[in-house]
Amino acid sequence: MFIFSNLATSLDGKIASADRGHFYLGTPADRRQMQVLRKRADAILVGASTLRSFRRPMLVAGSKRLPVNVIVSSRLEGLSPEWAFFKRRDLPRILVTTARAPLARRKKFAKFAEIVLIDPKRPAAPQIVQALAKRGIRKLLVEGGGGTMWDFVKAGLLDEIHVTLTPWILGGATAPTLVDGEGFPATRAQRLRIARVRRVKEELFLTYRRV
Repeated sequence: MFIFSNLATSLDGKIASADRGHFYLGTPADRRQMQVLRKRADAILVGASTLRSFRRPMLVAGSKRLPVNVIVSSRLEGLSPEWAFFKRRDLPRILVTTARAPLARRKKFAKFAEIVLIDPKRPAAPQIVQALAKRGIRKLLVEGGGGTMWDFVKAGLLDEIHVTLTPWILGGATAPTLVDGEGFPATRAQRLRIARVRRVKEELFLTYRRV
């Protein structure tokens, strides 16, 4: 499986503000880039915190093809079937969760999506990739957030990382970053190679690949 990610960050590496307020970092050029990348994907994956921020399905503009929308949520907390994400009947959805999610909650959301259980004691990303591969997914796009990105980075599963560097500074010690989690020790920092740099007005579109 080819796995790639796409996120916009502030100049100081944040993907959202500390208060998680609804705020678009990128310009229309960034959103066009997002659509270009979505067209390449069989499935688009985000963590529950990202879904809670936007609450909408991840679609490809101008296309009848519907990528599988994958949400990762260990407990299925703070999600509502009333959101637009769950309203579209023809959208293929997968909720990746664990046995820590109450059975009643799993049954409730099983009406709207396929429920995939993973082992919370094992790394999440490899289990997710294995489950999606069994369902025919060959190209997976990860769109955040920082914790989900860490799961994939830590497992060494990202083949390509797309970053839009935007001209904002958000600050905030608790604001989510491009990659969160516990982080690597200095001796194990992961190095990438830059494959492409493109400037559109005040934004830089960066593509990194594995060394």
